[in-house]
Amino acid sequence: MGFFADYRIKRRRAKARDEANDHRQAGRLAEAAEVYERMAAEVRAHNELIYEDDCHDAVRTWLQANDPEAALRNGRSALKVIANSEWINLSKDTVEDICQMVGEFHPAGYGAAADLFAGEINAALAAHNLPPRFQTTHGKFPALCPQCGGAIPLTYTDTSVTCSFCGSVIKGESVNDALNKAATE
Repeated sequence: MGFFADYRIKRRRAKARDEANDHRQAGRLAEAAEVYERMAAEVRAHNELIYEDDCHDAVRTWLQANDPEAALRNGRSALKVIANSEWINLSKDTVEDICQMVGEFHPAGYGAAADLFAGEINAALAAHNLPPRFQTTHGKFPALCPQCGGAIPLTYTDTSVTCSFCGSVIKGESVNDALNKAATE
């Protein structure tokens, strides 16, 4: 790209960052996260590393907006772009940044989403013959409530989850039990 094209892109990104900051200061977190998503989409074809960084900003902001599904969607997008490029092998810092996203789900109260994303990161790393980064120690939960069939929420404790539809408390299967069960099947 030429000098003027670079200048326009930088100027547009600076305006978008200002817009996101204005939304954040006004408490409009979902709108701020959408700005980060828009920024990521605009740069995806030109720079995977900046794309990943914008997705990470969206993850943080969606978590603050209490929307773990949108946060997970952005984390997955960043992982997919980095895993489909050479950056997964070339940049330990970028892989570390994606892994850091997992750690941001836990304090926000979305441990199940964190564990799910951690598994996806481990799978992407394994596909590139890289060692896994996470070992999940929390209970494993079904996707649907065994009582009513409702979707299990992404928030949970280490040992149980409460169905938001029928109020049933579902006990998590320990990781060791899940591994033993899978080995015998």
